[in-house]
Amino acid sequence: MNEVFTFSAKGTRKTNDDFLLNKHLSETGSIYLLADGMGGYLHGEIASSLACNTIYEYLSVNLDRNDIPGSITHSVESANAAIRLQRNLLNTKLGTTIAGALIEIDKAYLFWLGDVRIFHYRGDNILFQSEDHTLLNEMRGNGIVSATNIARYRNIVTRSLMGDNFQNKMPLMLAQILPGDALIICSDGLWQNWNVSDLLNMPEKKLLALLSANESSNDDNYSIIRLQI
Repeated sequence: MNEVFTFSAKGTRKTNDDFLLNKHLSETGSIYLLADGMGGYLHGEIASSLACNTIYEYLSVNLDRNDIPGSITHSVESANAAIRLQRNLLNTKLGTTIAGALIEIDKAYLFWLGDVRIFHYRGDNILFQSEDHTLLNEMRGNGIVSATNIARYRNIVTRSLMGDNFQNKMPLMLAQILPGDALIICSDGLWQNWNVSDLLNMPEKKLLALLSANESSNDDNYSIIRLQI
């Protein structure tokens, strides 16, 4: 049976714009989602919760096991449309980054937009780490990174759910999972402040105490889903 640890805290921010969801889709399938409402916009908590709940609601009804990647893509497009509708109702900008894992028996379908990260471990080895969709990474690809650029552009995301035309292709990869593997999904407020690998095998009580003790000093929301297969 999968063991799931989840934690989310607002840090020193006024609100927690992170939202976590983990639910069963069937006897053999589950969905794990973490969304981070984008800073600088109002109602980040609305965008993140709306995105996660819409994806889950779509997949709970429309999951096609003959085309799971297609179902995931359609669910994210549905979430983007829901954000567009809510944005128009509130007459304000809305946006969220998101990452998720759909587990079906021995397969994990991993997808993300923005800088919520996904890690796949086997033992102590990282088999996969998602690449952030940030302006900094794009600049790295073009070889134009300096210390000033890192400070200025590290938190500017280039892909997200904002209700605009869904033009940026969302990465989606299939990972084979074995008993003993682990998946960690975490927001940037967590991976920027902790070495994620250090949290991999930490007992739940110790991990909870560690994360809780830092809320008064962490200047961003921080959240984690740790799934041990």
